[in-house]
Amino acid sequence: MPKFDYFNLLSPIYDMVFAQRQEHELVDLLEIENCQTLLDVGGGTGRVSVLFKNTTKKIFIADTAINMLQLARDKGLATVVSESEHLPFPDQIFNRIIMVDTFHHVKDQRQSLDEMWRLLTPRGKMVIEEPDIQHLLVKLIALGERLLLMRSQFKKPQAIVEMCQFVPHSDVKLIRRKGFAWIIITKKEID
Repeated sequence: MPKFDYFNLLSPIYDMVFAQRQEHELVDLLEIENCQTLLDVGGGTGRVSVLFKNTTKKIFIADTAINMLQLARDKGLATVVSESEHLPFPDQIFNRIIMVDTFHHVKDQRQSLDEMWRLLTPRGKMVIEEPDIQHLLVKLIALGERLLLMRSQFKKPQAIVEMCQFVPHSDVKLIRRKGFAWIIITKKEID
């Protein structure tokens, strides 16, 4: 039985509901430079990617919600219909990769991380922004998603950090504040 597609249903109002939060932390953490390539995995409507349009024109959004991707295209962003576990790009093509409020929604978190790692260039940076399940409000959101029969798999921030240890070629940092966690993974130059 096919799963219900909540995100295509929410697409007309998604930006109004979720655009209230500013993403200044993410912009600062990503440190994207002019002419670098950015992949927004699970980027939906492009509400986060548009923050980088003045810095780089090489932005791609990968998502499975076709209606949300249409809204991203309306914003002038390049899109691809794809699950995070099987991204249709060649190895080491993106300087920066973001995944905002999506990690808990993917089917196979390990495979998604491996796939994003495959696409990241040496000295590239990947930032995963997730609700911090150790925060009370996020626990209530997780309960709500469970009641709606969403396939959400919330992980503690430290567990995500441990999953992102691409030893010995990664440098991983964790920042937590206000119910959110940012996992910053930098790909070291391979000797």
